[in-house]
Amino acid sequence: MKRPAEAMSLDVGRVSAQELAQISESVRQSIQEANERLANSKAAALAAEREAEQASAAARPPSTNRGGKSEIGARLVLEDGQVKEIPARRGYGGDHAFIDWMNFTTDETDFFFGYQCISDDEIIHRISKKCQEIFGFGITAERPTGANFYHCSYVLGDKYGMVCHGGQKSTVLVMLSGEGCAAAREGWEARLHDFLENKCGARARITRLDLAHDVYDGVRYSVDRADADFDAGLFNCGGRNPNHEYRGNWKQPTGKGRTLYIGNRDNGKFCRVYEKGRQLGDKASEWVRVEVEMKSVNRIIPFDALLRPGEYLAASYPAFAWINERQERILTTKKKTEITYAAMVAWLKRQCGAAINVLVAMEGTTDLAIAKIIREGEIPSRLKVPDWRFAGESFHEQQRIQPDAEMFFQAAFA
Repeated sequence: MKRPAEAMSLDVGRVSAQELAQISESVRQSIQEANERLANSKAAALAAEREAEQASAAARPPSTNRGGKSEIGARLVLEDGQVKEIPARRGYGGDHAFIDWMNFTTDETDFFFGYQCISDDEIIHRISKKCQEIFGFGITAERPTGANFYHCSYVLGDKYGMVCHGGQKSTVLVMLSGEGCAAAREGWEARLHDFLENKCGARARITRLDLAHDVYDGVRYSVDRADADFDAGLFNCGGRNPNHEYRGNWKQPTGKGRTLYIGNRDNGKFCRVYEKGRQLGDKASEWVRVEVEMKSVNRIIPFDALLRPGEYLAASYPAFAWINERQERILTTKKKTEITYAAMVAWLKRQCGAAINVLVAMEGTTDLAIAKIIREGEIPSRLKVPDWRFAGESFHEQQRIQPDAEMFFQAAFA
């Protein structure tokens, strides 16, 4: 079949190196102009969104109905006479507790939003965009070194946290400090919960979560009350008594603040009860903070703890039951496995005990009887410790060769 007369041949489509350079430069300029227009439109949209939020906030009645824009938790009188007002911290939806530190890890592909990234710089831009959507701020600078066993690290916002990337099986670590949690745009807990629960893959997990509750008048709870609760066994969760450590001058308080540490940070749960107001400089302040740091060490931290921190804080120790009526225990992986194992042994004894006795009698020894019925290499899924390192390689983790865009265009017009 003959080619139509109007069809262009490959020879006609060839261009010289000079013409290719001009085309390339024209494309680059067009992309740059498009990016500038996009950045300007995003800035205008963000400004409009902030104005709308400010207008909405101004129209809403104050949370305390006392005429102020926000509830003041404490007024500190510092040594130089300066008065410092501290806004009250509340969790998502006005919860009794709030999050004072948060780390999570997930696969880097979870930030691609359906697009294919071909460079580390592009990946970092995607991460920054998602962080800004969730927290209200993104990546602002690159740090000179890596951190937490990652090759590269970046600053979040105004030193509100850190993003680590590079190595570590193509994962990303996002760290939000206590200051970052306080600075993040309202509702960040729900947006992060939605991202981890619905947008990320199976490798997403919270690796650290600090839950806190403030007692501003020191009446309902104090460091002395926490110390007495320890003596009463209210920090014992069924095993051995945790470690106990004093910090500060407990014999003759100087007004610089006292702290009670309970537990061991290496074990995944660590409690701090301290005089926060005095730590900040007000020697007469009664402001006390109760804080529990949880890490994913033999422990699964559920995403729902982002939305209901008060329930999980109240359930962390019997001493904190007063914080929230409804309580959710974060079961350690080991304890959860032990419970399932005990149930399996009870079922096996009830259903198969008599048959196993006959088998032992016929085979002569217990070892021969077990060898007769055991299935090598199989472990019930309910007894496996859930851990992404054991999940195997997924398709998106397999290395693929991505063609270089400039080489592709050169080959096409050669």
